[in-house]
Amino acid sequence: MTRTGSLHDRLGDRWTYALLGGVPSIPFTTLAYWQSGSEMSLWPVFFGGLLAGYLAQRRTGQCSGVGLRAGLVGGLAIGWILADGLAAASALSGPTWFVVTALVITVVVLGVLGIGLAALAGAVGGRVGGWLAGRVDDRRPTTAGR
Repeated sequence: MTRTGSLHDRLGDRWTYALLGGVPSIPFTTLAYWQSGSEMSLWPVFFGGLLAGYLAQRRTGQCSGVGLRAGLVGGLAIGWILADGLAAASALSGPTWFVVTALVITVVVLGVLGIGLAALAGAVGGRVGGWLAGRVDDRRPTTAGR
């Protein structure tokens, strides 16, 4: 059986705009980490959420949840910092319980906290983008055709 319809129809409005904002932020987040070697900037995720929220608000009139989803997508770059952290934690010497504990703490702190912060940055960006879309619409001159 083949699927009919566009990808936008299957994903829905929120995920479509989240992908439009989140996917382009991944290379910029990765580049920021690669250049510093130890720090990950979430500004690209914020701006991806801002773009997603702006587009969603302009097209659908609702930006709720779009920025959070864009942050989750943009936060996938945290996988690189998580891989580096896991490599460092697994290289520790000591008893097995110590190494396992270090690995678990690394996953929780870098993975869960990192993705959570990326989701938060995207959510804030999405709200700001939705607000900006409303402000831009308020400043548009009304025309007789509307």
